[in-house]
Amino acid sequence: MNMWKALPPAAGVTAVLLLAGCANDPATPAVTTETVTVSAAPAPVVTTTVVVPPQAPVIEPVENAVDEMPGPCTDADLTVSNKPLESVGTEYRLVLLFENISSTRCRLNGYPGADIVNETGPVVHVERRQQIAAPVLTLAPGDVATADLQSRDVHPQTDGPCPRWGAVTVIAPNTFQERHLEVGMPMCSALISSVT
Repeated sequence: MNMWKALPPAAGVTAVLLLAGCANDPATPAVTTETVTVSAAPAPVVTTTVVVPPQAPVIEPVENAVDEMPGPCTDADLTVSNKPLESVGTEYRLVLLFENISSTRCRLNGYPGADIVNETGPVVHVERRQQIAAPVLTLAPGDVATADLQSRDVHPQTDGPCPRWGAVTVIAPNTFQERHLEVGMPMCSALISSVT
């Protein structure tokens, strides 16, 4: 028996559609490949600043220019003298003068050595007055530096008058020659400043 003949015509169309539908099912999708390129992360950006130093100034020599530190003043470079003795009550002050008599500059700094002496008693070595620092002075020919020598006409133990007076002897800072000045001062409570 023929099976197609026994089916009604509508069933035949349905069967054909079913068969066609089975034939039209999509096939298994094909595998597609993509090429992906992986690269390393980008390198960090580094900024470098280049500083170009300015050109050095052009230094032209100047005639008779003095560009080096002068040497220390020596005994031969200096004369030592004083202004007149000043007094207020029991306080005495003597301004010492250190003049550069040489033909070149010299350097002077520190404290002068000072003593008050007389023929009957011990020498009084003058103490240095406290200062933060002594300035460094450059003395051109003819320049004068000063220092103050002070003493009191009061005896330190009795508060009475200072019993002795003496002559002043000075040594300029960083030199060796004693200079005897023709002036007397009380031999009690003496102090000296650095040169200025």
